Amino acid sequence: MTPASLPTLFISHGAPTLPLERGVPAREFLARLGERYPGITAVLCISAHWNTPRPAVNAVMKPATMHDFSGFPRELYGITYPAPGDPHLASRVTGLVEAAGLPCDTDTGRGLDHGTWVPMMLMYPEAGIPVVQLSIQGHLDPARHLALGEAIAPLRHEGVLVIGSGGAVHPLGDPTLALGEGIPTDSRAIAFNDWLNRAVTSGDTRSLVHYREFAPSAVHAQPYPDHFMPLLAALGAAGPGAKGTILHQSWYWGNLGMGAFEFR
Repeated sequence: MTPASLPTLFISHGAPTLPLERGVPAREFLARLGERYPGITAVLCISAHWNTPRPAVNAVMKPATMHDFSGFPRELYGITYPAPGDPHLASRVTGLVEAAGLPCDTDTGRGLDHGTWVPMMLMYPEAGIPVVQLSIQGHLDPARHLALGEAIAPLRHEGVLVIGSGGAVHPLGDPTLALGEGIPTDSRAIAFNDWLNRAVTSGDTRSLVHYREFAPSAVHAQPYPDHFMPLLAALGAAGPGAKGTILHQSWYWGNLGMGAFEFR
């Protein structure tokens, strides 16, 4: 695969424990996914777990592994993912975002949150590929995240794999959709997931941007839609008229939808 043909990705990263859980379908999928994109020069990850007032990029030579969670097994807090950063790429991202008329801040201290290092350590366990993060914004405006993705679209032609990392169905915060081992998947989560698959594969950008109007059970499947914004950014970065291909589908902890899409 040449840099000129790179697609963009949206992946569902699940819980921080995913790297430790053998036999989980989403984990096994991510462990094979990196092989699909040989020859990339860097990864730009738009993670649901970096939320800022306006776009920001981390320009760090050696980003730390952030354990931005609590209540998980002790061994999880000892995991490090020592991938290098790429301040030059961070500067390029800043320039592209600002050229599109959007403000963009540079953060010289932030490491990699678990929305980035969890999938990256599965996709690229050798930690040899530079990784840079681009934040989502606190306004959680779908159209503005699509525009953010459109701004960084040229990176696809520069060997950079753009990845949105969130959750296809992410009902945290909705008390009616329980999460836990052995819990059956709720029909509302399934209905939203089915709608999302149709919208993504048909390239229905309008419906995806206005998902709260068009998607069934959107208020339950994405009650606080921080995990949906990376999907819109990945779609925008794929360029005009992009459509998605389903790479993976599974459920985790009952109602976490672990869908993954490739956009071209």
